[in-house]
Amino acid sequence: MRRLFRLAVHGLASAAALCAGPVPAAPQPAVSACVRELSVGWDSWPPYHYLSARQQLDGYAVAVLNEAAHRTGCRLHYQQMPWPRTLLSLKNGLVDVAMEALKTPEREPFAHFVWAYSPTTVRLWSLRGRAAQWPTHRLEDLGKHGKLILGVTRGDSYGASLDAWLKLPPPSVAVDIGPTLDINIQKLRARRLDLLLANSATLRAALQAEPTGAEIVPLAPVWNIGGAYFIFSKSSVPQPVADAFRQALTGMRRDGSIQTLYQRYFEAPYPEE
Repeated sequence: MRRLFRLAVHGLASAAALCAGPVPAAPQPAVSACVRELSVGWDSWPPYHYLSARQQLDGYAVAVLNEAAHRTGCRLHYQQMPWPRTLLSLKNGLVDVAMEALKTPEREPFAHFVWAYSPTTVRLWSLRGRAAQWPTHRLEDLGKHGKLILGVTRGDSYGASLDAWLKLPPPSVAVDIGPTLDINIQKLRARRLDLLLANSATLRAALQAEPTGAEIVPLAPVWNIGGAYFIFSKSSVPQPVADAFRQALTGMRRDGSIQTLYQRYFEAPYPEE
């Protein structure tokens, strides 16, 4: 069982600023949008949220959320837990906020969705030495390769079309649900998986953190699945609080803060919308 990890937002803001560089200064409001601090569930999912070499919580989503919290006058504390538990706790009102969530019909009844300015793509990944076995240009091609095992991560959404396909894959495709992305990478390298479906930025960050082992490469298809959201529990967070964060994030996009943070964490310009 993973330990509970709590940090105050004022400690995180300085760490994120060191990594992300300066963003346009924004004053705190005279009156906070929140009547209490908000709990935020997180797990290790670089480059969005992770512990840095200094054991400080960092990442693009953390830096964006911290700045939005500063602008709303809200205080945050972070609780480390597996992603499926974060979703269940948010549904039950035991956690207030989650990061990097895709909008799905299953989540809409219990969550306020606030656009997080986090464009997301998903790809299929293979060992380099086996990639030629899977000539794939579209999703339907996976049913033409004979029997194969496709890895996915428990609790993750891959966008509406891929999620629907995964529920009813071709008979030749066995979907293997792993507990974490790191374990799925190990299974791919051990050839217990033939292919792995994963977020492009997260998979690349994981490979950079652990460069040893068989080389893993993406196949041709790239699925742009829109983008991720900050989600707020409808059981514990009033709509006006979610609206205040939405307004703060819109202001960050307008004044260039989003672009600055994205450039810092992804070393690329923020994609035009």
